[in-house]
Amino acid sequence: MKAFFSRIPYVFFGLLFVFQLTSCSHRTPRIEEQPVIIEEPSLIAYSPIIKRQHAKKLIIIDAGHGGDDAGAESTNYTEKHLNLTTARLVRTYLKQLGYSTAMTRNADFFVPLDKRASFANSKNPDLFVSLHYNSAPSKKAEGIEIYYYQSDKDTQRTAQSKVLASTVLDQVIQNTSAKSRGVRTGNFAVIRETNMPAILVEGGFLTNEKEIKNIKDPIYLKKLAWGVAQGIDQFLSKKAG
Repeated sequence: MKAFFSRIPYVFFGLLFVFQLTSCSHRTPRIEEQPVIIEEPSLIAYSPIIKRQHAKKLIIIDAGHGGDDAGAESTNYTEKHLNLTTARLVRTYLKQLGYSTAMTRNADFFVPLDKRASFANSKNPDLFVSLHYNSAPSKKAEGIEIYYYQSDKDTQRTAQSKVLASTVLDQVIQNTSAKSRGVRTGNFAVIRETNMPAILVEGGFLTNEKEIKNIKDPIYLKKLAWGVAQGIDQFLSKKAG
């Protein structure tokens, strides 16, 4: 598996050191990375017939935060950039599997949560996935967790979202060997206000030194994104069957 990913021609993202002055009187600079995506992963061999079948399925990919909303932060890494990089990878893999995709944002700008949900609902997709990275007061917190919304009114969507979350988590853990924090319920607007099966992925803790070391590794990040794509593929294939 590692050899497969290492053969994929893809430049992850470089570090362009941008010194941003803080509001403090001593004006201490903060170093922040900027993503530079140059080349997409190579194609995955897949049957043209299956690709045509998949093309009828639409997945909305949501890169969390953006613009003035940086999300979680570590010393040198900002969540909004990692979310977008991961979202682009997931999109590429899903397209290679034959699926149609749409993204709530494809650059570093902020989209209000209600607009993300309304955009997804207007497209009438088969599912929605929001991609994030975590943070915690404790530097020992680690692992990947996936959320779905527990609705008392739409029990069918709740059940499907739970299965989707479990399927995606299984594939992500299988591909990355990361610690699983399990499937959880959450009251996040983007998965609460959408009408289709929806999940929110927390791909690891930026406050954990071990995990940030993994996350900044392009091979690891491609494994994580491929796990998300595989989980979505398995969910939709079983649903169609």
